Amino acid sequence: MIDEPEISLEDTNPHEPVSLDERLRNEEPPLSSDDTNPSSMVRQDPPRSRASQIVAALMLIGALVLTMGATVIWLTSEESDVTPEPTAQSVVQDAAPTATVRIPPTDAPAEDDATALPAQAAGPRVYSTPAADEIAAALLTPVPQQPVAYVITRANDPFTIQSQQERTEVVQYTVQQGDTLESVASKFGLNDFYTIIWSNSRNSINPMRPGVQINIMPVDGVYYEVTENMTIGQLAEKYDVDPYAIIDSEYNNTVSFSLFGSTEDTLLTPGMKVVIPGAKGEQMNLLAANTSNAGAGSSGSVSGSYSLWGCTANVSGGTLPVNNPLSAGYTWMQGFIPGAHEGVDLSPSMGTGTPVGAAGAGTVVYAGWSSYGYGNVVVVAHGVAFTVYAHLNGYSVRCGQNVSAGQQIGQVGSTGNSSGPHLHFEVRDANFNPRNPQDYVSF
Repeated sequence: MIDEPEISLEDTNPHEPVSLDERLRNEEPPLSSDDTNPSSMVRQDPPRSRASQIVAALMLIGALVLTMGATVIWLTSEESDVTPEPTAQSVVQDAAPTATVRIPPTDAPAEDDATALPAQAAGPRVYSTPAADEIAAALLTPVPQQPVAYVITRANDPFTIQSQQERTEVVQYTVQQGDTLESVASKFGLNDFYTIIWSNSRNSINPMRPGVQINIMPVDGVYYEVTENMTIGQLAEKYDVDPYAIIDSEYNNTVSFSLFGSTEDTLLTPGMKVVIPGAKGEQMNLLAANTSNAGAGSSGSVSGSYSLWGCTANVSGGTLPVNNPLSAGYTWMQGFIPGAHEGVDLSPSMGTGTPVGAAGAGTVVYAGWSSYGYGNVVVVAHGVAFTVYAHLNGYSVRCGQNVSAGQQIGQVGSTGNSSGPHLHFEVRDANFNPRNPQDYVSF
């Protein structure tokens, strides 16, 4: 901005135009050390020359050229790092993981040829298919004994070994010749052979007989078959276990059967079979496995050589066991219960030592000790049936001896699984299936 009035032709002494900035600088007093508040000077850069502008432009152009050159070099290096994938004709590999045969083409230039093109100009190299003898030689090359460092090798074993999984369901097993409760329990990893007893009907395992199919639990406990409506809580109380030990058990939550989400009040209906882990059932008298039942004919009679629990006897005839084994007075204690109590219990008035007589004529096929709860026991074959006399204080017959009806064979006692002096008396058919003694004897 200029404060000077416009120049006119009539002005004989015009003033030279002065800018406002220059006028202010001229009016500014000189700087002094005593001036405590000097006015700030207005800096004015000198005008640039044309030469300096040319130099700056050249420097900018040079920087752009360098940047473009670096970009081209970077892109070129990226392309050179890409390795073309080999084709079927370029590489021949043998069965060994590390053996590779590369055959150069016949028309490829030699490495020492001065006219050979550079690798960048030659493009990807194409390899021809090797001859048959070269492939055979490569295939016959042995595999190194030690794997090459930094090479991942594949195991030559094609098999995968999977650990045996634990059972979660009850399975069926067919009793084999020579099986016992203990051997079968051990075979299936059960600690208590009574688990087999508490999982099956008594006539299928007492005694063990070849060919009979039995249930095998996956864990020690009771396999309970519901016969009448009851709640889970009532079943748990019966066996003195926590109801949720039944509900939460993996053995009761399978594909075919599940108690998941049940409560203590959930109703169990007849026919249901429930696993009760860790439960204990009733202790009972057991007959050892019959290792050989030769002599039991299809007609339902026993004759000839017969072996039972180490006793071999020649069975010849006999009579039906219709006589009361106790001729003296007695008290009726317990009757026959299929699958639970397979005989009758009689308590003699005279107590221990009361004579026990044979219920019919026959042959003694076992006389001795039973470790399955019977204590001292005598078994007599009567041709069409067997009779069993258990918990004896002693016996007075031997294996293979013929006895007549009413003949004394022992004395009442309380040996084996017994809570007091009494006679446990059983009747079994020719295949050792339990029968109700009351169907034969009038007590």
